[in-house]
Amino acid sequence: MSWQEFLDFMVNFRTDRVVAQLAAWNVDDLGQNPYVLAGFALAIAITYFIGWKGIAGFIVGIGGFAYALSHAVAQGAGPEGLSGNGIWILIGGGGASALIFIYLLFIRSE
Repeated sequence: MSWQEFLDFMVNFRTDRVVAQLAAWNVDDLGQNPYVLAGFALAIAITYFIGWKGIAGFIVGIGGFAYALSHAVAQGAGPEGLSGNGIWILIGGGGASALIFIYLLFIRSE
């Protein structure tokens, strides 16, 4: 793979293209889909009560970030980028899910 082919491939990861693809996948519906929410809650509960605190923390982190991302896209994201309060929701929700992840994985581990 040449350098130019690599640069052409990396164009796919521009922010506007990534946000457009997330909008095309209807990521904004994840936060309201009861099956997705119930699936995450069930997976967290099962892994937590089995004693797999690390995996439960990982699922909380991924699920929290997915919820923050879906809410941010629903608030105003499109091909032109995050607008309005979407970026603050993404930063705040991602930070909160990271803090819960760190708490469950490192601090709460027994």
